[in-house]
Amino acid sequence: MNMRMLVAGALALAITGTAANALTIVNKDQVPYTLKIIPKGGTESDLALKAASKTQFDCKETCQITLGGKTEEVDGKLARLVIRSGSFVK
Repeated sequence: MNMRMLVAGALALAITGTAANALTIVNKDQVPYTLKIIPKGGTESDLALKAASKTQFDCKETCQITLGGKTEEVDGKLARLVIRSGSFVK
C-alpha cells in the first residue's frame, strides 16, 4: 500500500513539475506572428505562430519574448501569455 502511494505521489509531482515549465502562447489575432524567444542562458530562436492559434514553449526559468519590437520577460511560473491586437496580454 505504501509503495503504491509513493509511486502515485512521485508521478503526480512529475506531471505537475513538467506542466509548470510549459508556457502557452495564444494568438487571438487573425494574423500570424514570428516571435523571438531567448531562454535564460540559451540561444535566440524564432517561433512562428499562426493566426488564431496557440503553441507551447518550454520556459523553465526566465525567457525573453519579443513581438514587433516589444519584449516581455516571463518566468517559469507564468503559464499563459496572450497576444491581442499585436501586443502581449498576461
